Amino acid sequence: MLTPKNRIYRTFMYQPTDRIPDQEFGTWPQTVRRWVAEGFPWEWAEEIGDNMFHPRFNEFIGVDTDEGGGYAPVLLGMNPVFAEEVLEEDEHTQIARGGDGVIAKRWKGGSDESSIPHYIEFPVQTPADWAAMKERYGLDDPTRTVTERQIADARQAAADGWQVTGWATGFYGALRSWCGTENLSYLFYDEPEMIADMLEHWTALILHSLNQLPADVPVHSFHWWEDMAFNHGPLVSPAMFEELLVPCYQAVMDVLRAHGCTLSSVDCDGNIHALVPGWMSAGVNVMFPCEVAAGTDMFRLREEYGLEVRLQGGIDKVAIAKGKDAIDRELDRIAPLVRQGGFVPHLDHLVPPDISLADYMYYREQKQQLIGKK
Repeated sequence: MLTPKNRIYRTFMYQPTDRIPDQEFGTWPQTVRRWVAEGFPWEWAEEIGDNMFHPRFNEFIGVDTDEGGGYAPVLLGMNPVFAEEVLEEDEHTQIARGGDGVIAKRWKGGSDESSIPHYIEFPVQTPADWAAMKERYGLDDPTRTVTERQIADARQAAADGWQVTGWATGFYGALRSWCGTENLSYLFYDEPEMIADMLEHWTALILHSLNQLPADVPVHSFHWWEDMAFNHGPLVSPAMFEELLVPCYQAVMDVLRAHGCTLSSVDCDGNIHALVPGWMSAGVNVMFPCEVAAGTDMFRLREEYGLEVRLQGGIDKVAIAKGKDAIDRELDRIAPLVRQGGFVPHLDHLVPPDISLADYMYYREQKQQLIGKK
């Protein structure tokens, strides 16, 4: 099996590479709107709109775009989706049911308040609701068939020396999207059989896709989206995480390892320290985005797990808003981790609107020097 030539793979595997990859997380739409008055092209701002990860933003800030990659398909979409319906609206806001079945109040596009909806009702609140939702995620659904073209594309990407990556919503993340954070917190205690069935089914869905991959198709890395913590720790008890969710990760990672998977990253905001032992034991070994203000301490993680834990993000967005001296201090703070390796530095979340364009571009210039791009 060829070793991928992607910088991020080689950085996380402590292999020689020309430099550390230059990546960033994206931006809040309000930030781009602010920056127009500071020199950001208004035509590009119009094109970006409310897209937090638009290619035009990446083009403007100059992140890496010179590498390829392949995709290991994991087919987890709801089918059928819910009928979208506007339930109430006024000049500034709209209450609507989305295709995911969630009823939420949203500010209409272009408003500076338009970043996060106010969630009102989630589609799964009872075992009967789950039974109905489960039918929308049928294992025998033809839309969950991995195509020959997808397999051929992944195989060719690997043959060309590029990293093949898979992606899935994590186990807490899937349940939260159906139930909502508050209701899910109760369901863990009030409906344990329902929770067990939801986790079992989500595991089966992920494995249904992965088991369709021929043995010769490599999966070099796998990414999970979770967001199951806040600034005081996880949203589910560490004991419950270890008992209920870690075995699900383990089941998927066992199959991925058979395809050569050596790296698995998890996107979880907040203070993740109580969750890291479970992830590491299952083989999830890249922590992202290492949110500083929430209490995630990359140096502590390295002390506890050594070079086995890989790190991504970890640059305090709060510091970047405080001007050039604070930016220099922040980059000096994380420089020892850059020298250790296994670390891809960037802001620990979306660029907030309290960061000026001038300060952000200064940060970009200094970070590119730190990682050897300039």
